[in-house]
Amino acid sequence: MAHTYATDSGERKIVPFFLAAAAIGGAYLTFHLLKKYHIEMPWWAFLPIDTMGMYGLLYAFFDRVAWKWRFTRWIGVTQIPDLSGTWYGQVQPAPTPGMSAGLAAPIDITLSIKQSWTEILIGATTNQSRSHSLSGAIVVADDPSLSYEYANEPLPSAATTMHAHRGIVRLMVNPSRSVLEGEYYSGRDRQNIGTIRVARS
Repeated sequence: MAHTYATDSGERKIVPFFLAAAAIGGAYLTFHLLKKYHIEMPWWAFLPIDTMGMYGLLYAFFDRVAWKWRFTRWIGVTQIPDLSGTWYGQVQPAPTPGMSAGLAAPIDITLSIKQSWTEILIGATTNQSRSHSLSGAIVVADDPSLSYEYANEPLPSAATTMHAHRGIVRLMVNPSRSVLEGEYYSGRDRQNIGTIRVARS
């Protein structure tokens, strides 16, 4: 299930104001058009001519669709990178004396990211386990990055030393938004750290 994510971009304080202004204008225009042409809608008809209904539709449209538009980014409305999609790459565990000792071979990984303007869900799959994000943040200042906490569960075929655990990932976003690269570390049960590099397909 998708969850909200934090960001240092100030756009979430500004965009709702403009959406509210557009909702007021849209509701005003709709009301006068209906009045001008003597159109009376039945009580059961779905027509959000009130300000709140118009705002709800505009907000949902921006949250799911408009924030991804190239034009929206060009005029500076949003700076949050769109990381949606499937990413393929490798995990490189670091040598460690902990529970993961000896598990330093590269592992293929697939990241699946579903993202809107306010929510995100990051799933990761390897031949040993699956994980999903619990919380996250996207930083846009200086070097853009994606950070998230995850919960991991081993597959039935995984080694007996694999246990369910939580961990943290921090990935830098390259300028072309085509590569995510960074580090991860897991909880004390796994005592595992390493690097991740994935590219969007």
